[in-house]
Amino acid sequence: MARPTTQLTATQIKEAKSKDKNYKLFDGGGLFLEVTPTGNKSWKLKYRFENKEKKYTIGKYPSISLATARQKREELKTLIAEGIDPNEKKKQDKQLQELQKNKETNTFKKLALQRLEKVQEDISESHYKRMMRGFVNDVFPFIGAKPIDDVTADDIIDIMQRMEKRGVKESARKLYQAISKTYKWAVSNRYAKRNPANDIDLNELLGKRQVTHHATFTDDVNISRLLFAIEKYQGEITTKHALKLMAYTSLRTANIVEAEWSEIDFRNKQWNIPARKMKTRSDHIVPLTNTTLKIFEEMREYTGKNKYIFTGTKGKNTHIGSETPRNAIRNMGFTSKEFTPHGFRAMFSSIAHEKSPFKYEVIEVHLAHSIGNSVSKAYNRAKYLDERRELMQWWSDYLNGVISNET
Repeated sequence: MARPTTQLTATQIKEAKSKDKNYKLFDGGGLFLEVTPTGNKSWKLKYRFENKEKKYTIGKYPSISLATARQKREELKTLIAEGIDPNEKKKQDKQLQELQKNKETNTFKKLALQRLEKVQEDISESHYKRMMRGFVNDVFPFIGAKPIDDVTADDIIDIMQRMEKRGVKESARKLYQAISKTYKWAVSNRYAKRNPANDIDLNELLGKRQVTHHATFTDDVNISRLLFAIEKYQGEITTKHALKLMAYTSLRTANIVEAEWSEIDFRNKQWNIPARKMKTRSDHIVPLTNTTLKIFEEMREYTGKNKYIFTGTKGKNTHIGSETPRNAIRNMGFTSKEFTPHGFRAMFSSIAHEKSPFKYEVIEVHLAHSIGNSVSKAYNRAKYLDERRELMQWWSDYLNGVISNET
């Protein structure tokens, strides 16, 4: 027969001194006070569960008094009688608290911004800005403050439908991809349980994507008309020269408006665009001709001391907006069905492939298009550089010839 345990008193507990080793003061029913050599005193419960002896830490004395420890002992014994292991329940409760804490702190906005910060160096600056603008304008106001696991497919559908009503279906598609990529990243890093965007058929929601060709000119008469209109443009000098450079270099709008003086190498006659500004995520060299160098020389008189070549109206450390070339083209009288800013690239591509003596790869590398198999796609910024110098000279001569033939 087990010897009955004498219950502890408050005085015994208070006066218990530390020893060389841990020792225990039992109160009965499996409850005991453990005293360490450093003087710490902790309440613990010894119990059996599924034929195994276990210990449960209740807490430290004096934060937990003798009366509170006894009350906790009875609660734990009730759980054991109901077939519940106190230690397992404690572990589960802690996990639930952690999940609830994460649910409250891991909002969609917080995680979307966290992902954008991580991928910023791997995408072009214009792509980053476009995603950020889309999140700020169309996503964060509606689901930004929601815990990421509380966002539903309906929430995303609402965002898409609001954008569709504004007539920006293509922007909606790109934003859907950004939302979905945010979730894939969050699931992979265990911030979210699933991706609600996977439940949405975007073609059912927005209709199938219509393949559209950028409006452009490929005949000498209209090209001449366009170049003369640019030459006679009465707006900002920065806009006028940006349009000229778009025509003679065939670069994307973002590369033009965000051009910096530090990228221009006058001595070697080339424009070195860093990877962060390129869709290819690789550095890109644009050979410069006397015509394009003249454009930069003229701009240097106006903005040579600033960061950006085509300085914006909001300050010397800003650049003109991406919509500026488009607005200028409209102000010159060309409709969206006639010509768009991307039309400069389409114009060069069509004419160069049809009329120039240069091979396909040279033209596509100049356009910073990804070509070839996985091996040849390992981008070399100086690839076909000599041929591209000749190509750019051919293009300058072609445009200059179109103008001179019409005068």
